[in-house]
Amino acid sequence: MTQDIRQLNLAFMGFGHVGRAFARLLLSRRAWLRREMGVECRVTGIASLDHGLAIDPAGIPLHKALGSRKSAFGLDRYHEGPACASTLDFVRQCGADVLFEMSVLSLTGEPAATYIGEALRAGLHVVTVNKGPVATHFRSLTRLARLRAVRFLYEGTVMDGTPVFNLVRQNLPSTRILSLRGILNSTTNYILSQMELGASFESALSYTQANGIAEADPSLDLDGWDAAFKLSILIQAMMGGTTRPDEIRREGISEETGRLVRSAVRRDRRIRLVARAYRHGGQVVGKVEPEELEVFDPLASIRGLSNILILNTDTMGELAIIENNPDVRQTAFALFTDLVTLLIRPRR
Repeated sequence: MTQDIRQLNLAFMGFGHVGRAFARLLLSRRAWLRREMGVECRVTGIASLDHGLAIDPAGIPLHKALGSRKSAFGLDRYHEGPACASTLDFVRQCGADVLFEMSVLSLTGEPAATYIGEALRAGLHVVTVNKGPVATHFRSLTRLARLRAVRFLYEGTVMDGTPVFNLVRQNLPSTRILSLRGILNSTTNYILSQMELGASFESALSYTQANGIAEADPSLDLDGWDAAFKLSILIQAMMGGTTRPDEIRREGISEETGRLVRSAVRRDRRIRLVARAYRHGGQVVGKVEPEELEVFDPLASIRGLSNILILNTDTMGELAIIENNPDVRQTAFALFTDLVTLLIRPRR
């Protein structure tokens, strides 16, 4: 018996490291999607700040678009149809069923939140790995998705492709998260780990920048903003709180932290940038700050680029989720898992 294959149109907003890794993953999993999901995915639009944009209802050849980064002509050569005057026009004209939003972090969540809202209003599902709009506009965007009977998914905003939101949503029914703590920022954890070994703050930071680990603006990592945004999403999505990033008590790390790191090591303790959330007086409180930990604390053992999240629940006690030394492929896989979630549980 021949399986009916349905067409699913996708659009990318952002075509940097993550977008390109996701494109390669889609190409490698094309046969799996046809066989297991009964879907043929076609990319009808790609918009990139650095490489132009293209819309083609017949489908953009991804294998060729992946080579456009080295081309002076960029993505524009693949565009068919009326010109796009703005990014909002791209959202309206891309002809997609699903928009994958992959732009860089902004403290205001804009302009990504506007683009996501426009896509949801137009009846598109939206998948994002951008922490900004999820943390700053969580309630309005999730409400809009419900009203429009579409999905707004964001697995890759915390711990890349490691199942965090999917774990709670699908495998912990009726469970209440009482508190949580973790190491959520790879850049600062790498720097702290390297300073334990005697490396300088500057050399460790340079490594994360050279390898595309740090945010485009590294102060978002160093000042604790990245971890605060992730913590805000966890609070809103899993604990029912309303705490926004600017309401989280926040302290980052600097070159001066190296002195504290070396002092802690001499006493067989470790400094980590810890994100915590807990319930207090009917509210959920969040904080991000360096903490000196006992060496046997699970967080103290997390080194390099690795992350950890420990959930304290009313059904399963403590659950620890660890991600060892992720790279851009894990972030791309988060987009893929959200795509599969859409295919299994579409809202419309």
